[in-house]
Amino acid sequence: MESIERIAPPPQLELNGDGAGADGFLTLMRDFLGKPRIARDFQDLKADSQRLHALGEDVDRLSSKAAEAELDAGRMARAGDEHRHHRLGFRVGVFLASLFVVLDTLPANLAAQTFGLDVLPTWGITAVIVGALAAGMWAVTHYKRGWGRAVTIGALSLGLVSIGALRYWFLWITAGDALSAILEAIALTVFTTMMVWLGVLVLSFTKSRHVSVSERAAKRLRKKTERMSAQEVELSRRLDAAKSEFLADAQLFSFRAFQSDARRNQFLDYVRAELDR
Repeated sequence: MESIERIAPPPQLELNGDGAGADGFLTLMRDFLGKPRIARDFQDLKADSQRLHALGEDVDRLSSKAAEAELDAGRMARAGDEHRHHRLGFRVGVFLASLFVVLDTLPANLAAQTFGLDVLPTWGITAVIVGALAAGMWAVTHYKRGWGRAVTIGALSLGLVSIGALRYWFLWITAGDALSAILEAIALTVFTTMMVWLGVLVLSFTKSRHVSVSERAAKRLRKKTERMSAQEVELSRRLDAAKSEFLADAQLFSFRAFQSDARRNQFLDYVRAELDR
């Protein structure tokens, strides 16, 4: 904050030889700031000007960082060919795919009960089946082409058929009707296949984790920049209003101190120069 005693005349000011030099304006400025309210307003204006300048630099710095983060996220997406079809964020996609897997928990438990174990081991086998289905979803999405994808799809298909066979065996043993058991097993296997297919579909539209993290970081920086820009606009508006009030006080003071309009305008220019220093 600038002290009143340090106020100095701007070197470019000229008084047209009117008998009151810059030192005279300096003395009048000190007289003008002699009132406590005027002095306090002057110091507040200088402090707000410094805050506005610092805030503007912060906004520029954050805006540059946000632009760089957005470019990095775009480069990552293009590198993985994710800028065309991938629309879901990583967290949303994983949540939806997990939800589809969880929906198949009870049908998977029927297959686990075929082994005739206690409750805890049976649910352990159920968790293994559900985890295997989730891993199959990820593998199909991860291996987009080549022999890896073919092996993955083949293993997943074999697993679905095996789960269907286990369900059929359990239903046949418990119900004793082979036809109803095979129909129920087919229906449950179709349901499981649909859940797996929906999970694969969702994951295929899900961005990879590093791309999603990079985009979230860019969005956070952009939102922070927008908030700081709004603060800058508000501070600039309040500063302009406060400057107008301060200059109005300076104009009233100049009417009492000078008879010439030219001298009054020069004094106001001096005050503006001090505010802008």
